[in-house]
Order: sequence, then C-alpha cells, then structure tokens
Amino acid sequence: MATASLTISADTGDGIREYVAIALDVLDELGIHYELTSMATNMEGDVATLCHALTLIHERCHAHGAVRVGSLLKIDDRIDTAQTLASKIQHVQAYRARASAKG
Repeated sequence: MATASLTISADTGDGIREYVAIALDVLDELGIHYELTSMATNMEGDVATLCHALTLIHERCHAHGAVRVGSLLKIDDRIDTAQTLASKIQHVQAYRARASAKG
C-alpha cells in the first residue's frame, strides 16, 4: 500500500475550503483512508486508485466552477514492507525515543 499527500488549489479568489471538501467527498466515495491536516490531506491506498481520485477531484472542481485547479500529489510507494500513515508516525516516534534514551 502506498501513502500519499495531496494539496489542492483552485483559482477562485474566495479560498479553497469548498474545493478541499470536494476532494474529501471523492476520497470518501472511493473508500480511501485519509487524514485531513491544515496544509494537506494524507492518504493511503494503491497508486492507481490514488491517481484516479486525483483525476476525479480535478474534474469535480472544474465542474464546481474553478477555471484553474492545481494539485501536488506526493506518493511513497514501497513494496519491501507494509506501511500506513500510522506506521510512518510510529517509526519516527520510536526513533526519537531511542535517540533520547541514548542521551
């Protein structure tokens, strides 16, 4: 399973909250697990599904009136080990605990 981070922008002059909401609706419809943050939406799933979601997000934002939609999709796709959003955080926390214990 891949993990990914998506940021979206729409050229409307009125902010992007409604377009972020559209993106989250698409992720919900596709059954993609995500975590909304203040700067991006983190997701996990297979690469093809994540890319399909991005296509749908662009289409829906345009249909909602955005004449220009920008996105940044960063994908971490590992095949040597299982990873999730939670496991990536746990790995950093474990490293910090070990480093702190070493003093």
